[in-house]
Amino acid sequence: MPSRLAYNMMSRGYALSLGSETLFLFTAYIIFTSCCFAKATSSNLIQEPSNVICSSMAQSNNVPSLFEAATTCEEETEEENGLRKVLFTNNVTCNDGTPAGFYIREAVNSKKWIVYLEGGWYCYSEQNCRDRWSRVKYLMSSEQWPAFRSGHGILSNDPNENPYWWHANHVFVPYCTSDIWSGRRSVPTRSGSFTFMGAVIIKQMVKELLNIGLKNANSLTIAGSSAGGVGVMLNLEPVQRLLTRYGATKVRLRGITDSGWFLDQPPFILNSDIVTPVQAVKQGFPMWRSQIPHTCRMTYPRELWKCFIGYRIYPTLSVPLFVFQWLFDEVQMKVENVGTPVTKQQWEYIHTMGEILRNSFQNVTSVFAPSCISHSILSRKDWHYIRIDDISLPDALRCWERQTKSKTLENAMETKLRRRMSQMTYPPETSHQSAKKQRKKRKKSKQNKKNEKQKRKNFQRNRLLRSTNTCSHRLLERCSWPQCNHYCPKLQNPVTGEELDLLELLKSFGLDMMNVATALGVDIHTLNNMGQRELISLLTQQAN
Repeated sequence: MPSRLAYNMMSRGYALSLGSETLFLFTAYIIFTSCCFAKATSSNLIQEPSNVICSSMAQSNNVPSLFEAATTCEEETEEENGLRKVLFTNNVTCNDGTPAGFYIREAVNSKKWIVYLEGGWYCYSEQNCRDRWSRVKYLMSSEQWPAFRSGHGILSNDPNENPYWWHANHVFVPYCTSDIWSGRRSVPTRSGSFTFMGAVIIKQMVKELLNIGLKNANSLTIAGSSAGGVGVMLNLEPVQRLLTRYGATKVRLRGITDSGWFLDQPPFILNSDIVTPVQAVKQGFPMWRSQIPHTCRMTYPRELWKCFIGYRIYPTLSVPLFVFQWLFDEVQMKVENVGTPVTKQQWEYIHTMGEILRNSFQNVTSVFAPSCISHSILSRKDWHYIRIDDISLPDALRCWERQTKSKTLENAMETKLRRRMSQMTYPPETSHQSAKKQRKKRKKSKQNKKNEKQKRKNFQRNRLLRSTNTCSHRLLERCSWPQCNHYCPKLQNPVTGEELDLLELLKSFGLDMMNVATALGVDIHTLNNMGQRELISLLTQQAN
């Protein structure tokens, strides 16, 4: 993409007990909203709400030339290692009517496919979509898509960056429909000029892949970040039906949602000038003619918008889903209208939001939720650095993949056994002797069934025991405040690129550092000479 956003860095307050007093440490993280040009090949777009995207960036007359220059300078490298553009030749289009499509890098002899859905917020009314067009046209059109693009994170073909799926077939699907990958509107609205075909694009993409090798695959994982993460949840069931319809019954379908687990709680401050995400989706999905999965539609027949909310749609899904979610998601905080957190009430709301998010994972079997301030992870080069309990995200995903594979094999074995048993027939009894033989056979068959059942139970028990001892795919951060994980992405000054120093920022808020030192149980000299990592460790111990 020709542009990307820098991080929105939110402030944070930490409460440390001082007998009957409470000291609020206002830590970090001055809000910067800065716009800059990134390489055209970057897949790490920070998916922010459309109302915070810098309009000056999109309106710059230099965008095309910079975009073309960035594309040209890496053309040779991308042709060798990048993903190749494929445009649809039918009427499946982006918002503006340009052909939709995808990028692909096939892997020789691999039967694994990874499909990644890009994010980038959405628009929900005619006027809102026109505003979006004036700011971020590249999220509504394929006009400036380069011929090749690089893949990072889970789409990387570098084993150091992507240890388990570097040799998979990789597919990147650019987001150009502004409908959270749910739309089926192929004809523009009466007063508008935009189509919304997100769900149609996914179906067409799967059909194209079936013709070039997917039908013979053993695994298809659909992943997505932000709006793409919501799109994963909305499209898993339709894709499963599509695979069955085209005879790809051996393909194991899975989903990974990254930073798409949004809440539907009331915002911090109700403001008539700001449309909340719930209000926006309520307005948008009729205009998009959204595809709503059947089971979720039956669960919320009069409130279909709820199917866009992760914890509500999750119980209705039959396809395995892995959830990655920052507990303090930057976009979640923005859309909840918290603003710059400088008051106790704002900090308490953010704490509550983190707890509600954590509690929403109670019935989720596979989840990775670090207590960090950030947004999206799967398309980052450093996606394998984040850890919880010394387990990396790729390790947790690999554990989940192996266990869902074992589950599928067990179900297949049981189905085959039931089919075999149902086909067994017994000859009619013709004499006392034959009747006696038949009784012995039935008794033996009954014992065999019992033995087979016990074997399956033992196999499942041993498998679960092995998986418990060797890996984990349910990881929730225990600490309750942001950035308490040593592996959280560093918050950087978008102008200088330097990491923000925690101690200096504490001082800049005018805090009495003697009181801070006392609260942490150290002297002032030790505090002033404490490194960032050491300070975070000390704060973590106090918080726990």
